[in-house]
Amino acid sequence: MSSKSLGLLALVLTALVVAACAPAAADTSQVATLQAQVAAAQSGSGNADQIATLQAQLAEAQKAAAPVEEMPSFNPTFNGPDTLVVMSIGDPSSLDPSNDYETTGQSMLNAMYDNLVMFKGSSTDEFVPMLATEWTISDDGLTYTFTVRKDVTFHDGSAFEAHDVAYTFQRNLLNGMDGATDGPMSLWMVPFFNVQSIEDVVKSEGGDDKACELVKKTIVADDAAGTVTFTLDHPTSYFTQLLANSQGVILDKEYMAKNGAWDGEDCNAWRALVTADKTKTNLYEKENGTGPYKLDHWTHGEEIVMTANENWWVKEPLWEGSTVKGVPAIKTVTFKTVAEFSTRLAAFQAGDADIIYVPLALTAQAEPMVKEWVEGPDYKPEAITIHNPNGSARLFHGVPQNANTVLFFNQHVVIEGGNPLLGSGALDGAGIPADFFSDIHVRKAFTLCFDQATYLKQVSQGEAIPARGPIVAGLPGYDANSKIPEYSIEGCKAELDQAFDGKLKDTGFTLTLAYNSGNAGRQKALEILRDGLEKAAGGSQGKITISIVSMAWPAYLADRAAGRLPVHVTGWLEDYHDSSNWVEPFMSCAGAFSAQQFFPEELCSKWDDTLNKARSTTDAQEATTLYSQLQQEAMDNAIDIFIQQPTVRHYQQMWVQGWYYRPLFAVEDAPYFAALSKVAP
Repeated sequence: MSSKSLGLLALVLTALVVAACAPAAADTSQVATLQAQVAAAQSGSGNADQIATLQAQLAEAQKAAAPVEEMPSFNPTFNGPDTLVVMSIGDPSSLDPSNDYETTGQSMLNAMYDNLVMFKGSSTDEFVPMLATEWTISDDGLTYTFTVRKDVTFHDGSAFEAHDVAYTFQRNLLNGMDGATDGPMSLWMVPFFNVQSIEDVVKSEGGDDKACELVKKTIVADDAAGTVTFTLDHPTSYFTQLLANSQGVILDKEYMAKNGAWDGEDCNAWRALVTADKTKTNLYEKENGTGPYKLDHWTHGEEIVMTANENWWVKEPLWEGSTVKGVPAIKTVTFKTVAEFSTRLAAFQAGDADIIYVPLALTAQAEPMVKEWVEGPDYKPEAITIHNPNGSARLFHGVPQNANTVLFFNQHVVIEGGNPLLGSGALDGAGIPADFFSDIHVRKAFTLCFDQATYLKQVSQGEAIPARGPIVAGLPGYDANSKIPEYSIEGCKAELDQAFDGKLKDTGFTLTLAYNSGNAGRQKALEILRDGLEKAAGGSQGKITISIVSMAWPAYLADRAAGRLPVHVTGWLEDYHDSSNWVEPFMSCAGAFSAQQFFPEELCSKWDDTLNKARSTTDAQEATTLYSQLQQEAMDNAIDIFIQQPTVRHYQQMWVQGWYYRPLFAVEDAPYFAALSKVAP
């Protein structure tokens, strides 16, 4: 070895010792020294391992010496411990539990009323007593008997008794008449009578009065014993889940009768006192519950304000570890309808909002505010990461949701009174006929022109899984390996060429698509569909013109329920955790969605037969096979574009405490308000 090499080796070894003793935070002079040492080692015959070690130390020194990018600071003003402001994008459709069937109303109902039982924390199959203190289920699974709580009063001061429970379900079942099929009562008609609506009972029993008498015999109260008994048509594993959901809240019989509702007695009078018009029921914008909050006022399109019930009967935690105890800590809850996300975000940054809805497509604008990033629904140390030390918000990220996003086709659009969404209303290039989507080639074309991958990337930010039909992951009938239609402009063109016996390729069409105001994700879904269809309009295709408009949430729901929307994008959150709750709304002749899509009777009646077999069999494998068959038929017939099953986010100020995950309720902006409190920073 030459003297020159020995000298360089000594230099390298000395550098290693010095570097090993150097402080962790390197400065620019240390970087310069290490750079010189690396160069010297590389220019001689130094050992490769020694050179690599020097290079690694140089990289660490450069990283430590690099200027630290300071993250933005957020200092919202604490708006006090007694008020909670939630900002989201839509009003309820009604405050009547017999016909409200959407997530905003669900949150309000669960704040103002109580149920017989309540889900235990985040469980879907464990329950704790609420207005019932105990209950029994008969060995055959057909009879449920509940003992009701004493010393509970409604908001107007009247006493809660067993007859109020019986009346609630009797009245709600009778209110589930034809014309209200977008409401929730078909969920209850099935376990009680194995039919879809009260009209089916009227027909089978031979009249309104006889149907009413059967309803009263099915749900019976004994005030002296303090019990109410439900008798089911068949064992229903999810019945207790229904009781714990928003349609299971308990009304005051006397209040209802005094305010013009059916009195619960005269079976010849109920028909004249129920209506399919949600705005005409006596509970449309009123309430008299026993729950933790009272309705102060509802200014439609602007806000709902609720105030704490100072006489709420809950005195002890509802379950071990529960924060639900006593009079709510939050005295006033204001739920504001704010369509513009920029307005919601500005209020959040200022401290004027405690919880906001953030569309996934716009999460990048809210993320700098996040101090605590909680992965999953459970607030526990191992799930928490400090995202921005200078932030002011807490994010629950990746919260599982048994929900989906679907683009629906209406096969016979209602046109009475005119329907501008259909343009000319004819197959002449200036519009579409009312039965446009009855042609399977049209539905398949729309499916192939929808770029699902782009939606999942741009809207869901990768925080969702592709939907494979109505049934979501984790339930019988879902197959993670089933085929999903692939985005194909050429395939879309080929289907359009075959539509209406080849006429559509010459005429083209004009169509207006609608979404609910403020829902950026649904707007983007329609834009993706429009872009695909416009690309498919080349060559021999006639011109395709797609317009997109926004509608206020109540108007959007009303037009959807009336069958006036040719295409719409809507989400579904399960009512109970069972495959039947996914097949029925999407495929049944009387489903919450499918009834308004006007499927051919020969198809949906066949699906109803299969569904009834699936939910009545005690053979789990048979049920799975039947549900798998239904899942595949939904895809083969292109009844809808099944887009995604999302995970969701919940954004709140750091000062909000007590939020917990409720799987069967909306996650983003609808907590159980009675569990919340606020602690000043």
